[in-house]
Amino acid sequence: MLRSMAGHDAKDSTSIDCPVPDYEAVLGQSVKGLKIGVPKEYRLDGMPDEIEKLWADGVAWMKDAGCEIVDISLPLTKYALPVYYIVAPAEASSNLARYDGVKFGHRAKDYDDILSMYETTRAEGFGDEVKRRVLIGTYVLSAGYYDAYYLRAQKVRKKIFDEFTEAYKKVDLILTPSTPSAAFGLGEKTGDPVQMYLNDIFTVTANLAGLPGASVPAGLDAQGLPLGLQLLARPFDEETLFKGMHALEQAAGFSARPDEWWG
Repeated sequence: MLRSMAGHDAKDSTSIDCPVPDYEAVLGQSVKGLKIGVPKEYRLDGMPDEIEKLWADGVAWMKDAGCEIVDISLPLTKYALPVYYIVAPAEASSNLARYDGVKFGHRAKDYDDILSMYETTRAEGFGDEVKRRVLIGTYVLSAGYYDAYYLRAQKVRKKIFDEFTEAYKKVDLILTPSTPSAAFGLGEKTGDPVQMYLNDIFTVTANLAGLPGASVPAGLDAQGLPLGLQLLARPFDEETLFKGMHALEQAAGFSARPDEWWG
C-alpha cells in the first residue's frame, strides 16, 4: 500500500520527488548492528507497570536480534503534545473553512439567508470533536493570539525536529511505547477532552517532526486489551523502519484475537 501511495505528485506542492524503494524487500532482513534509541523522557509518572514491562521486553527483543541499545534524551518531548494541539487544530480550522455549503461538501436544506446557510451547514456537517478543533484552531489563529500561540508553537516544532535530528546521529531507530495506557472505553473521556488528548503523547511527536513511525500490538494488559510498541525512523527511512518493525513483530509473536461478542 505504501509503495502505491508514495512518490511524487506533480499536482501536490507538498510532495517530494524522490525514488520509491521496494519496501517489502527489506522485511526479514537482519537488524544486527542497528542502534536503537530509548528516550528516558518517555517514562511518565503514573504510567502503568504493564507498559513499562512491555517497553523493557521490546528493548530485550531488539537486543536479542543483534541491535545495540542506546539511552538517549529528548527533553522537548514534554512540549510535543501542547504544540500539536495548537498546530493541528489551526490547520484543521484553516483547511475546513472551505466547507461552508457553497462549493465543497454538505449543504444544509433549511436556511433563511446566506449567513444561516453557512452556520447551519457547518453545524450539521461536522461532529463534536471536529467542531472543538475548529474552534481551538480559529482561536489560536485569531488577531492578538497568532504570535502568542501558533507562531510560538511552530518555533518549538522546529526545535523538536532539531532534537530528533541530533538523536539520529547516534541511533538508527527510536523505540517507545505507543500509548501511556490501553484503549479507554467508548465515550469514556469525551467529557474531558484533555485527558483524551493525553493518550496521544507518544505518537504526535512523529507528526510534528515529520518522521516515519509505526506501531505493532506486542502484549496485553490485565483486561486483555492490546498494548503497542512504536518505532520511529529518520525522515524517508521507511526501509529501516519496516526492517525493525518486522523484527519486533516476530519477537512479540502477538496472536491474541477479540472474542466474538456478537455471537
